[in-house]
Amino acid sequence: MTEEELIKHISELRDELKKLEELKLSVRDRINELKKLKSKHLETIKTYRDKVEEIRRELNELESRKKELIVKRREIISGLRSLKNEFFSRRKELDEVSSFGKVPVDSIRRKIDSMEWKIITESLPLQEENRIIREIGRLEGMLNKALEARKLSGELLDLRAQISSLTYELSSLNDEIDKLTSEINSRREDISNINKSREEIKRKLDEVNDEIRKLVQELISASIKIKELREKYASLNQKLREVRIVRAKQVEEKIIEEKRKLVDEKRKKGERLTLEDLKILYGEYHE
Repeated sequence: MTEEELIKHISELRDELKKLEELKLSVRDRINELKKLKSKHLETIKTYRDKVEEIRRELNELESRKKELIVKRREIISGLRSLKNEFFSRRKELDEVSSFGKVPVDSIRRKIDSMEWKIITESLPLQEENRIIREIGRLEGMLNKALEARKLSGELLDLRAQISSLTYELSSLNDEIDKLTSEINSRREDISNINKSREEIKRKLDEVNDEIRKLVQELISASIKIKELREKYASLNQKLREVRIVRAKQVEEKIIEEKRKLVDEKRKKGERLTLEDLKILYGEYHE
């Protein structure tokens, strides 16, 4: 390979090495950008994860509260069922004595007291006394049933009030449970949306990691190529030096040969030779 060819190859190698170094710099810059983006994605994922954990804590509290209210609602429903059964039972009893509901209790009591006083204070024929006793018994039966009707009416009013109170409480519980259910569904939807966003960021993070891996491999390949080219560059430089040394020696030998011819001509002419001429003539001259 000639000197010109070596110089051309060396120049081409120099240009290629420059491009590879610029490529390495560009790749490193891109890797640094991607690492910053990766850090940002990781921070976003952590923020999403923390938010999901926070919502899950709220969700657990809401579900726990809802379970407590459902248990309480079951108890109220059970209590309402018992009260209604008791109410219907009392109303059936009242229906049996309802005809005595408007009986004048005080008037009957006065009649009974009057009849009993009459038996005690008067001397009555046996037949009349027996009739009065039978009447007292009849009136006492009426009185008892009238009192029973009043008692049952009062109990029914009390049961109705308890049923109304529990019904109102049950309605309030249902409203609260519905509200909690709505909040729970809202929290679950929030978690679902955050998880979707997090999965999207994870997908982008995977893309960043893939690109980083490819760029690192590209960087490694460029470094290997640069090493090979530098070795080749050094080898060509060495060859160029050798070629130039050979060419310089050839030039030097040519000059010495020309000087030797001149000295030899002087010798043949019988001219006086200098010390330098003698060195040239006998091969001891060096420039």
